[in-house]
Amino acid sequence: MRHKALILALLTVSLCGCAGKMDAKRGLSEEWRLRSLEENFLNFKEGQRQQEEQGRDQQRKMMERMKAVEDSVQRMQEQLNAGGVVMPLKKAEPAATPAPMAPVVVGTQPGTTPIEAAKPEAVQPEPSPSAASQPATSQAEPAESPAPAAAMTPDAVQSEQRTAPAATPAQTLAKGAALYHEGMTLVAADHPEEGRKLLQEFLSTEPNSALVPNALYWLGESHYADKHYAQAIMSFKEVTRRYPKHTKAAAALLKIGMSYAMMGEKDNASLYLRALLQDFPKSEPAPLARKKLAELGR
Repeated sequence: MRHKALILALLTVSLCGCAGKMDAKRGLSEEWRLRSLEENFLNFKEGQRQQEEQGRDQQRKMMERMKAVEDSVQRMQEQLNAGGVVMPLKKAEPAATPAPMAPVVVGTQPGTTPIEAAKPEAVQPEPSPSAASQPATSQAEPAESPAPAAAMTPDAVQSEQRTAPAATPAQTLAKGAALYHEGMTLVAADHPEEGRKLLQEFLSTEPNSALVPNALYWLGESHYADKHYAQAIMSFKEVTRRYPKHTKAAAALLKIGMSYAMMGEKDNASLYLRALLQDFPKSEPAPLARKKLAELGR
């Protein structure tokens, strides 16, 4: 009888242990499943935001190109008008007894400019027999000749429309670095919205720069300063997803945990703070992660 009671007690203890392990595994699996669903949702929202930003950027570039074309056409029209190439032609009144006009070949007579050759023939008097015997140069010279600038060729006009030389790669890199540093400084100086605009411009113009992970981190800091914690989490997770070994990855994990804590999600906050301590135990943000876990009672 005692042996049966002992065996029954052992079976009960083993079943309780198995049930506890299964509950623990089930809870861990549920936690990771919720984490995966949450990350997928945040990634979806981030993708939507990036598509909207790309659409706005393409629209802005299209408007800039259209404005540049309009300015170029305007400048060319002004130069042509200033040089006298575009001139309104007056309709010639028909003569009482029209006589056949001699054909005029543009550019065949010395000293004749394209503007003179383009003048209406009806306003010129019919050459007299005595004038026909004179040299061609005397016939071609008008009373008031236009300025030499009026004879500008299309090639000369295009040469004056040339823009400044394109920026060198070094100048482009310097401009991108300036955008990043100015944006980061503004965010650190409690001007998150202004700094965020510069950082987004830097990320769109310099997507392959070595400063991209830093810019993504400070973009998250700008959202965190504005208390947009969901958007901040997406920016910080972009750092840990794309650059898991970067020096900013540990700081991004800390900020993810703090953002979740501000949203009241202590479980997610402790999950990412523990991940920081596990992956970067000797990093600078590690002590802050331990302090935050103690505050959360985890």
